[in-house]
Amino acid sequence: MLEPHAASSGRPPPRRLEELRRLNQAAISSLEPFVGSPLLENGQINLLSLDAVIARLGPRWAAKRLAVYDYIERTLDRGVGDQGHYLRVSDTDFLVVLPYERRTTAQVRCLRYLRAVLTHFLGEARPADLVVREVTKISKSGIDAARVDLGRLTAEEAAEEARAAAAPVEPTAAEGTQPQSAPPDDNAPASPASVDRWSPFVAANGVRVRVSCVLDPVFELRSFGRIGNRIARRVVRMGTDEVLTAAELQNLSRADIERIDQATIARGLGRLRAEEGGERQLSLIIPVSYISLSNRSGRAAVAELLAEAKGLVQTGVIVEVCDIEGVPQTALLEATSLIRPHCMFLIGWLNGAPDRGLGNLQNAGLSGVSFEAPKNMVGDAEFMGWTRAAVQAAKRVARSVIIYRLDSARRAGMAALLGASHASLSAAAA
Repeated sequence: MLEPHAASSGRPPPRRLEELRRLNQAAISSLEPFVGSPLLENGQINLLSLDAVIARLGPRWAAKRLAVYDYIERTLDRGVGDQGHYLRVSDTDFLVVLPYERRTTAQVRCLRYLRAVLTHFLGEARPADLVVREVTKISKSGIDAARVDLGRLTAEEAAEEARAAAAPVEPTAAEGTQPQSAPPDDNAPASPASVDRWSPFVAANGVRVRVSCVLDPVFELRSFGRIGNRIARRVVRMGTDEVLTAAELQNLSRADIERIDQATIARGLGRLRAEEGGERQLSLIIPVSYISLSNRSGRAAVAELLAEAKGLVQTGVIVEVCDIEGVPQTALLEATSLIRPHCMFLIGWLNGAPDRGLGNLQNAGLSGVSFEAPKNMVGDAEFMGWTRAAVQAAKRVARSVIIYRLDSARRAGMAALLGASHASLSAAAA
């Protein structure tokens, strides 16, 4: 039953909820990883309600239902990306998990997603219709949740927008000016190279973007021992928090891509310092675009940050070269050869599952290939068929095969039996 949660330190008192939510039978098993999760205490699991859409559409709901579900799923795909999880748990509710956000930030993002859906289908988003609920308990019998105060969320949203507007943005070359640097202060204390001075910024196409990063633990599958972390990044449009797709990223200018790479490493190293508490992991996997490695200035900037990263881990850093599809083999080999002195290994990141069209990666200086597992792969037979084909294709060009965001430790074990060497788990499974 949906009930208000008990007051606790730092948790704003929600309003009482008015009705029972019936869960889809299929959703109950999918929610098991979140039973008793600390994400509940932290307000990082929330529900979006479609009650207003159903009520306003009236008799048209039956015909529009699938279109509404499709639109909200596409909205959540763009917004949540690989930094969280979402699931339709009833005819009227979508559960959204944002494990890397603070309570209020997670709920503001949910508010924006819901507002986009209401505006698309109803032409407006009335305050009474903007219903976000904080989930406080998940069990086999259902979900306890409490309605979040809309006034508090809109105030926080306005504060976020004000902070974003006040953030300094350096002019880009596309704007016809060069940023002015302050004169050096010889008495100023030395600061790490990774202090993030690259994000947020205005891209050459006029879109204001920022880079967000989290650390994903990566495991060696023979022993399931942790080898370190991978910097998992997303690039979002400021104001909407929509995640740029791989195609949109590839369409950015060379300067923008280099800036995103440098911001990624800076943010990732900042996370590493903050989260590891002085305990150094064995290694760190760092994503870098082929674009940054294909020219001297880009390589120099990356090399400086890699040198700093080495001091934060025990054995060394692994460069994950991105955007390599279609790059000529000789050009890729030249880029990997020139950055190799600055890292322990190089691996290649693929935007999709490996297939037979990977000839350009053979003998290109890559020790491994990495890619993400697809979401919502329900059956074990389907998963094993996909994994077997992907690993076989990857093994043609590299020894190691790394699969990110697997949805359970059990499937990581299955992937190991099929030849994968390393893996990470999704936020839901971790």
